[in-house]
Amino acid sequence: RLSFQLSTPLGRTFKPHQQVFLKLKHESKVEHLFVVPGSARQFKIVLDFLGLVEKFYYLSGTYDLELSVGDASMVCRHIHNSTVLFGLALLIILCLLQENSFLRALGQLELDLPEAPEKAPRPPAQAVDPLAKFRPQKEIEHIFRVPEKRPLQEVSLAFTGLTLLPFIGFLIGLMRLGVNLKNFPSLPGPAAFASLFHAGIAAVLLLYVLFWVKLDLFTTLKYLSFLGVFLVFVGHRTLSHLSNTTAKQKTA
Repeated sequence: RLSFQLSTPLGRTFKPHQQVFLKLKHESKVEHLFVVPGSARQFKIVLDFLGLVEKFYYLSGTYDLELSVGDASMVCRHIHNSTVLFGLALLIILCLLQENSFLRALGQLELDLPEAPEKAPRPPAQAVDPLAKFRPQKEIEHIFRVPEKRPLQEVSLAFTGLTLLPFIGFLIGLMRLGVNLKNFPSLPGPAAFASLFHAGIAAVLLLYVLFWVKLDLFTTLKYLSFLGVFLVFVGHRTLSHLSNTTAKQKTA
């Protein structure tokens, strides 16, 4: 049994509106809340723990007792309590001014409840601390997939040789048939532009090879943009010279 009294300054009436609660908190963080009935000055509650074993989930052990009192205008300035739990009275004298709640720890209670049967209700899962996800987490160990088997190096080299075989045959054919250089410019200026044009084409082919070997796409595009501008310039000069030469031969 728990009973207590409230006193207020003259001219003020305490109207709790069911805002007087008794909370029992088990050491496992399971909480039980009871409304304390009473009049404007006297409050009393009687708890039959043997009848509340299911509500308490058959949890024996230590319980913390807290009393919560609320009102539209309330604050505790002086408190005097004389406590003898479950048999005698608890007397609390409160001076109510202009706040709206009062929370008082009354002490601890040791309960020895019967053993829980097989089909007894279990305590609800406790709320997870919202800050727990910001604490150091367990280290994640990544397990990568075993790489697939690759062919022997000799097989790869043989495949590369077969890929280059048509190009090698083309070079051999040029050497045997002879290269037609009749239209290659003979003057120093146009000959230099023609040589640079062919060198630029060779540089583009080399860049493609480097792209497949070591360069990434963005680096390749960056170099290719410079080579493209260079090829447009020297190629235009080379083709202009060939066009002028052809036009002169037709008019001659």
